[in-house]
Amino acid sequence: MGLYEKLKEYSSLDYYPFHMPGHKRRLGEMINPYKLDITEIADFDDLHHAEGILKHTEQKAAKLFGAEDSRMLINGSTAGILSAIAGSVRPGGKIAVARNCHKSVYHAILLGELQSYYIYPEYVGEYGIHGAVTPESVEKILNEEPEIQAVVITSPTYEGIVSDVAGIAAVVHKRKIPLIVDEAHGAHLYFNTHFPKGAVSCGADIVINSVHKTLPAFTQSALLHMQGKYVNYQRVNRYLSIYQTSSPSYLLMAGISQCLQYMSCQGIQALEYLYENLQEFYQINEKLDKFSIVSREITTYNSVYDFDMSKIVISCKGAQMSGEELKGILKHKYHLELEMSAVTYCLAMTTLADSREGIQRLYTALLEQDNQCLKCETQSQDLYTQIRAKRVLTIAEAQESPMRTILLQQSLGKVAGEFIYLYPPGVPILCPGEEINQKILSLLTAYQEAGIRFQGIQDETAKWIQVVFD
Repeated sequence: MGLYEKLKEYSSLDYYPFHMPGHKRRLGEMINPYKLDITEIADFDDLHHAEGILKHTEQKAAKLFGAEDSRMLINGSTAGILSAIAGSVRPGGKIAVARNCHKSVYHAILLGELQSYYIYPEYVGEYGIHGAVTPESVEKILNEEPEIQAVVITSPTYEGIVSDVAGIAAVVHKRKIPLIVDEAHGAHLYFNTHFPKGAVSCGADIVINSVHKTLPAFTQSALLHMQGKYVNYQRVNRYLSIYQTSSPSYLLMAGISQCLQYMSCQGIQALEYLYENLQEFYQINEKLDKFSIVSREITTYNSVYDFDMSKIVISCKGAQMSGEELKGILKHKYHLELEMSAVTYCLAMTTLADSREGIQRLYTALLEQDNQCLKCETQSQDLYTQIRAKRVLTIAEAQESPMRTILLQQSLGKVAGEFIYLYPPGVPILCPGEEINQKILSLLTAYQEAGIRFQGIQDETAKWIQVVFD
């Protein structure tokens, strides 16, 4: 069976998608895609030199999101992040990065041979997730490294944690440098006041949105927004022409255009419907005994500025069950496909395309499993709390160094020569150039025991790792 046949078969089943893309296979209509698939012909503009219909679409995006300039991204948010960083930091320069950023940020650091300085978000131990980045932590690193040329944070995170973007922007702008926000999971924040404010509205200079993640658009489509006097527009646009395909898909661009039209006409109402359904869903916390759902109460933690309730984070720390196990049960028994899982939690993504019936299916399934599973009397160790690795080499230096392959369990004290991350969410546990410590080894062992696979590492069994030759 080929991929096309497998997709057709799957689409006929009753699996409910609590994962991206944001259209949830429900919203949007399109005729035979082959009839719409063209190249840059007369009257259809050119994305790399937009003057007509594509320029109009980008101007509409800028107006809807409140930016000075917006660009369509056909290579996903990754192309936008690579271009934003390359356009803001000179080769070999210094950059401050939230340590929970997506792998594409680290790839930009590698390609630009940049010196990276990490801002560590606080840790919310009750749920086993990262908190937010604070203005104080950003200011501290800028004071320590005054030659930093840009700051990059992720807000909201995969789990819906929102940082004080306005406060961080104020700190960054004192240094007359740009704040870049990976807002891939927050494209919906601009269309309903029940959700946190978007980063563009909060004064960030460059903001990247994956419209396919939380809005009704095709996978791989995104937007990059720019505003203010600290953006080098010419350089960012130059790198967009490098990192974007020279043959952009008109199907994907048409999907962005349709998405913008939908949001301008129906976005507020659709998100209102989602909000009402989520309000009803979150009452489940009153009935759960072993599981718990992250709610807006998480904002009582000092670092958490706000919370995006469309991300349903299900903590399993009170149950004798891992997040990976719960995700598997929800899939195989209830036909509910979640977005991701970790050792202590799993994540169900909701969007404006979710139905009330779908959310109720999750509600019912969680109550049933909560009644059936055993309670964990002793809380598991918080392996991920405050894990930091000493940076010995830059990412580029490590990747270009002579390497040797050794057993992962014998790598204590060695300098990593490759990335290790979970995908999703794509946040590196270990970066090239970092020294491998015992906490990292313990965390990787816990993931392996829970049946969670790594990416980034060449050995698919994750038993071996490349380290810098010492």
